[in-house]
Amino acid sequence: MLLTAMAGLGAASGTAAAAGPTTPAAYLAEKLRENPVHLSDQLPRTNPLSARSAFARAAKRTGVPTYVLVLPGTGPARDEGLLAAVHDRLGEDGLYVLLGEDGGSPRTETFGVDVPARDAATATLFELPYDAGTLEVFRHFVDVLRSGDAVRRAERGLEASRAGEEPDKLHTSRTDRENQGFLTGVLLTGVPVFLVATGWYIRRRRGGKGPRLRLLVPVAAGTALVIGAGAPLVFDDTRSDADKPPTAADLRARTVRVAQGLRADPVYVDPLGAGLLSRSQLDRLRERVARLDVRVRIAVVPLVTADESAGDGARLAKRLHDRLHDRMGKDGDGLYLIAGASEDGDLELVNYGARLDSAALQDATEDLRFGGGGAEDSGDSSDSENQGLYQRLDSALRAVGRAPHAPPGRPYLEPSAADDPVTEDVLPSLYAEDFTPGLLMGGVGAAAAFGVTAAGLAAAGRIRTAIRPAPAARASGAGGTSSQLPARLPAGRLRRTARRELGELNDAFEAVPDGLPDAVRAQVWDCLDAATLLLDQEGDNRVDADADAPTLAAGLALIRVARALLERGAAPAARGAGRTRLCTLDPLHGPAPASGRLKLPGETGSARSRPLCAECRAALPTAGSRPARAAETVAARVLRLPVPGAARSAPYEPYHRIPGPLAAQGTGRSAELTADLIVRRVREQLGVH
Repeated sequence: MLLTAMAGLGAASGTAAAAGPTTPAAYLAEKLRENPVHLSDQLPRTNPLSARSAFARAAKRTGVPTYVLVLPGTGPARDEGLLAAVHDRLGEDGLYVLLGEDGGSPRTETFGVDVPARDAATATLFELPYDAGTLEVFRHFVDVLRSGDAVRRAERGLEASRAGEEPDKLHTSRTDRENQGFLTGVLLTGVPVFLVATGWYIRRRRGGKGPRLRLLVPVAAGTALVIGAGAPLVFDDTRSDADKPPTAADLRARTVRVAQGLRADPVYVDPLGAGLLSRSQLDRLRERVARLDVRVRIAVVPLVTADESAGDGARLAKRLHDRLHDRMGKDGDGLYLIAGASEDGDLELVNYGARLDSAALQDATEDLRFGGGGAEDSGDSSDSENQGLYQRLDSALRAVGRAPHAPPGRPYLEPSAADDPVTEDVLPSLYAEDFTPGLLMGGVGAAAAFGVTAAGLAAAGRIRTAIRPAPAARASGAGGTSSQLPARLPAGRLRRTARRELGELNDAFEAVPDGLPDAVRAQVWDCLDAATLLLDQEGDNRVDADADAPTLAAGLALIRVARALLERGAAPAARGAGRTRLCTLDPLHGPAPASGRLKLPGETGSARSRPLCAECRAALPTAGSRPARAAETVAARVLRLPVPGAARSAPYEPYHRIPGPLAAQGTGRSAELTADLIVRRVREQLGVH
């Protein structure tokens, strides 16, 4: 979990904006003087302002004066000295707590009070899962603080983390709901069909003795009714988190504040971004804006996925224009420059009525839109501090001055609508999405289970042994069904698996006997080293909490290749293992001793021979089967991962189509994934030689 925090921002007056920047600590101290619990108006999707009373109630339970900040996880939330600086300016002793928009571990400081805050924060970090929301984190922190057992719980949490243990999730994700719906569908058709078919078969074998069909059908119907009515009671979650849904006022609070600031000053810097631009830099930007023959407004604000625009500067520009146009008419039109409140924040230029060629301006500022990109020399080298953001803004204004005139323009690309913040975390119905495929697979599973049961009964009859069809037969059928499901792996599951298996590989490598050939030892080390570089880029001996699914999958594939090399040891197959080929359908299956002709989803041309693990090779149909059947098998078994940055509801994509160390590249043998190819890609990506 990231050690971030959340805190609300009140309206900044135009007079204050024009007077120049203050410090974030001074601003936050002033807010805490007004109310000891401060939530940012920039986090309505996860921590709306209307949730402040819930935080306040939890804060009162600490038993000491408590000051709570809920801030975006950018800017000052990353400053280790923020809480101390806020205390110095506020001048009040007590417990200071800083929280982030997506939960994580609380950051704490104590001044003049004796409470085990840091131990409570450590225990909270390891006792709560990744899906815990900010309010849940804060409440748990208070519970630990009051328990009188914070020190021991912190030590126990550290030991569990080192052992690779993680707490169970608190909430049902969309993937979980899809699985629940699928399981409900399987049971709803599979169990009744299996009961009727098995009862009919038993009666037939016994010469008409046994359960009658007219009795079996009502029993099966009753079973289906119980399953259908009981499933929503068992799978009763309605949301994927416990965040309070925002109100309309929560969603417009920041827009109103920033719009008010822009009416008073064409250059608005969010109070949490104060210090990114010096007073002299702000003055020069205002002078340059005043010299332009089009109206330009600049807003430097934090952009995070929890804000009303879902972290998209173009969406924020639209909201600001709509607000100002509603209040000011055509005076609200112009060019809007939205910059993330950090040195490398994104920069968006959005035209709403300025007489500029939007396409030409888009081309001229392409290199400025992302942090660190091509800012030209602004000629203001006397200001050596904070030149990154200032240079980009200054260069953007120069590009505006050079842009061709045109009739009043529109945005080069209209911003897409953000997910509805009220409904985005609402889980779909249990009877939607994968429920229908579950109904179909339930019939298939029931047929498979019935076939196994019938075969068992026939064998039992032949040997005259009264063996009833066991539930194990049904389980076998279900297993056959589940093997046809696509391999969908969310980042959370990959992260937990990679953390556990990386620790196991390190232990196994340290215990390797001296007799292991040097060549094999070097190959294992290459895989272990590349996996560690990829998974622990922060260097804190933990799998990075923000690692995306393609990164985690590549690291896990290397770990499993290394384990396979260690298990083979000095065997002849280990020689040349640097060219160890990975299973084409799922690299997480490890080395691929077999091969088969197939075509991956999205590829053109004909099928060709690919390396496969033994299980995948056995699952492929024989050479004489229909191509459509092979395609169905490939689609069912290919590893699918969530696309980094995509919406939660976005479908998973085959791993080879997602940029990363496992992405497809080239044709023929050059397209095969091997251990040395992944190691080389990782080192090139991270600049390690």
